[in-house]
Amino acid sequence: MGVLQRIFRSDKPAGQDMALAHQVVMEYANFVNTSAPLPGCVADSSQLPYDKEVIKRSLFTCISGTGDREIIEHFKNGYLMLSAWQDAVGEQTLGLDFTGLDLEADPLDVAEQIQLQGDRVARWKPVIEAEQKILAADLVSFGV
Repeated sequence: MGVLQRIFRSDKPAGQDMALAHQVVMEYANFVNTSAPLPGCVADSSQLPYDKEVIKRSLFTCISGTGDREIIEHFKNGYLMLSAWQDAVGEQTLGLDFTGLDLEADPLDVAEQIQLQGDRVARWKPVIEAEQKILAADLVSFGV
């Protein structure tokens, strides 16, 4: 039995699975719209409204339940966005965030702050990129 078949095997009625998956995906979508890290940033996976694996399964359940290509594209994007949340990042989102910089400060201080932010997220880049490849491969395996 393939990995995806094992993930989606369930003793619950199909309608119950779909309703739960829809709830998870809707909460995840609302969360992404209000709380997603900025591009190039990484946040702790504990901030997600559900465990990553629950969100993944729910997205695939919803993908399999629709034939609408536009909606499937949204689900795929949401799936790939999961790489922006990683375990053990900590409470603070890491990455370049210009909203907290005092642009009136000494330019050298601002440059130092930007460099520090970049250094903090740099170690996560390979982790994020590796997960993005895995997530993309999942989508291909699933046929979307």
